[in-house]
Amino acid sequence: MIKTHITLLLSLILFNFTLLAQPPAGPPRGERPPMPNAERFTERMTKELKLNAATAKKVHDAFAKNMKQMEAVFNSKTDEKEKRAALDANRKAFEQTMKGILSPAQFAQFQKLEAERPGPPPPPPNGERPPRPR
Repeated sequence: MIKTHITLLLSLILFNFTLLAQPPAGPPRGERPPMPNAERFTERMTKELKLNAATAKKVHDAFAKNMKQMEAVFNSKTDEKEKRAALDANRKAFEQTMKGILSPAQFAQFQKLEAERPGPPPPPPNGERPPRPR
């Protein structure tokens, strides 16, 4: 009887270890989901700026295009200064696109919302970025 209980207990412990060895669910670390950012951005802008459906569609398309351009810059093999310059130019182009889509009052509110948004973290004191974890 005791042998049966000990065997059962050991098999349950071993089974538990196999469950713990399974990889976590969800996308691998570092990978982003395809495009939920465009939907979240559009929802937030629609709510904050009181956009109609046609304008919300234009904002969504402009943001999705902006995200693709940013992804291309991030994936390029250029150095950090060139990437920063390309990202700044991309941001300015996106602001001009938004200025063409939104009314003057909505664009002023958009600029206010963007100014309140936290920016990237400051660079380290020595000016070099630490290597990315792999």
